Amino acid sequence: MRTKTVTVNGKDVAVQERRIGELEQLVAELFPGSGGSLAKLNLAKLADKLDWSLFYEKIPLLCPQLTEEDVRQAYPSELEALVEAWVDVHFFGLRRLIGPLMGLAQTGSTRKR
Repeated sequence: MRTKTVTVNGKDVAVQERRIGELEQLVAELFPGSGGSLAKLNLAKLADKLDWSLFYEKIPLLCPQLTEEDVRQAYPSELEALVEAWVDVHFFGLRRLIGPLMGLAQTGSTRKR
């Protein structure tokens, strides 16, 4: 299990890798109506709702150690580091695999012709 620690509003926050099922549930909580499906995310619709309250509600879902007040008192750079750590912890392995998988898919598609 991967972990990274970042500091937000003076608190050391451990970002711990979650299981796929937990991520699916988190997506459902973060984006009601998605049913936990990444394919059903409508980021354009989310941008229409962009407001400070979005940060106060959603960041504590990503890292339960943080409260709305922690987010309110955080520097934007701290939240940026938190989100970067969260993405890195959960998707670093996928990013490393995407290149080779795409190469295999292309090789397979050229051989079928």
